[in-house]
Amino acid sequence: INKARLSVEKMVAIVDTSCAKIKLSENFIKDRVKLALTEDLYPHGDITSSLLKKDKVITAKLISNQKEVVAGLLFEKQTFTQDEKKLKKVKKKDGSLVRKNSLIATIKGRANSILIAERVALNFLSHISGIATKTNQFVKLAGKKCKICCTRKTIPNLRVIQKYAVKLGGGTNHRFNLSDEFLIKDNHGASSAITELLSLSTKN
Repeated sequence: INKARLSVEKMVAIVDTSCAKIKLSENFIKDRVKLALTEDLYPHGDITSSLLKKDKVITAKLISNQKEVVAGLLFEKQTFTQDEKKLKKVKKKDGSLVRKNSLIATIKGRANSILIAERVALNFLSHISGIATKTNQFVKLAGKKCKICCTRKTIPNLRVIQKYAVKLGGGTNHRFNLSDEFLIKDNHGASSAITELLSLSTKN
């Protein structure tokens, strides 16, 4: 039994519990990127990149190293556009299938700034693309008569992002959390009669 709609983390991500969509807001993405950069830079910043000349401007290319569903570009863009860094051009769309050695994006900016953001951007892109790619492989194997669903078995605090990746890979989001719908399992049956639980669930 689906509830109508669930707001996650106060206007940062909206989850349609009918499993149709996960929409990530700009605030949600900014918050996650800020946390990730802080984790990587606390307490003294990138002491190695600080050795580089501050006015050195470079252009970097983001190239896929395998055939994949590229996903997480919104996080990558936000990471590289912190401060004065610029994402010159994004060649691909989130959720698009790319070949090995495809140009995904071009980044232009100060060398030390790009190097500071590089690993965080790649971590987001690799993780989200990995989930989307693997999901897409299962979706193709299953065919049109079967849905590939994800569960609540996600890394704590990464559920929204991981379920977003599943959707980009063509999968279906099952329950987002315990509030979404009833799911009576053997664990519940060990504590109470299944028939009683079913009866109670249909009255709610």
